[in-house]
Amino acid sequence: MATEFQRRKLLRLMAGTTALGVIPASLFAGTAIAGRATRIYSAASSPEGQHFLCAWSDNRLLFQVQSPGRGHDVILNKPANCAIYFARRPGSWFVVLDANSGDKIAEVRSHRGRHFYGHGALSNNGDYLFTTENDYEQGGRGVIGIYDCRDNFRRLGEYASGGIGPHQLAMLPDSQTLVIANGGILTLPDNPRENLNIDTMQPSLTYLDTTDGKALGAWRPPHHQLSLRHLDVDAGGLVTVGAQFEGPKILTLPLLFSHRGEQALTPYRADDIVWRQHKHYIASVACADGKVLATSPRGNCIGLWQGGELLRQEKLGDVAGAAYDTVRHQFVTSNGRGQFVSLGARQLQLTGRVAGLQWDNHMSIAG
Repeated sequence: MATEFQRRKLLRLMAGTTALGVIPASLFAGTAIAGRATRIYSAASSPEGQHFLCAWSDNRLLFQVQSPGRGHDVILNKPANCAIYFARRPGSWFVVLDANSGDKIAEVRSHRGRHFYGHGALSNNGDYLFTTENDYEQGGRGVIGIYDCRDNFRRLGEYASGGIGPHQLAMLPDSQTLVIANGGILTLPDNPRENLNIDTMQPSLTYLDTTDGKALGAWRPPHHQLSLRHLDVDAGGLVTVGAQFEGPKILTLPLLFSHRGEQALTPYRADDIVWRQHKHYIASVACADGKVLATSPRGNCIGLWQGGELLRQEKLGDVAGAAYDTVRHQFVTSNGRGQFVSLGARQLQLTGRVAGLQWDNHMSIAG
């Protein structure tokens, strides 16, 4: 828990304002970020086990680049006009591609004794990249790696994440504070998918001052086995974080929480039957236009929320990725069937499909 001093400092910070085959680049005018056409960026895999870094628009692939391994998340650095793809945990790489052409700008390997957790976040001016990492040589301590986007993504150092198993993170609108979902689960590279501390795990939502690395406070979910994994932040600084429950399957608990400097995480409200349909698992969270979209591939379902209440729920097989299309003003999801599916006013709408590709868990949209 944060002290009252830390809580007030955090509230002040959160009230701040935001600072500022490959297809040839010659076929495109302007930049991917500045154009009006919707572009979707995601990692993908083939049924044969090949892995790719992709961009899609107007019913066709803009590029499909061979990946060093299976990817997880992708974020867009708008000032630098590049897409940064992260390896699935326990990944040892992230790859930076030109957002127009797919040409490789950089491939960065994890620091000695570290591996990535599949996510990163940018400073609001695009100068710095922050990544979630496992310091496995020190027993699994969570760290936030700091990289200089202006200097070929040179590693500058790291901060403690405030917990074990940091997963997704985001920069708040104040341009200074990172919010981090520490999943609380200890894993080590020798058996990377084996959870080693389920009985004693301590997940948390932690805020970090990027000017000095100091923790501003940490908030825990109502059950110590609710592993906080994926999150997003709206334009006003409200955080929504999704959980994956690692406890007894007979229990039914909320899987989404909001937070804005309060003394406790606020659970989203829904009947138990809704949470049971999610199969204890939230994969992606996207906030926009006063609403929140959350996906569950295990439950094959999509939830649209507002003010902590469920507005509607839709079924979609193997759905995972979620993002907001600012051109068409609607949420878009992706799935393991190669589909992009938009959440229309009354029903789901097929936006596009790439045969032979399975989209990975996350995506980003530029328009």
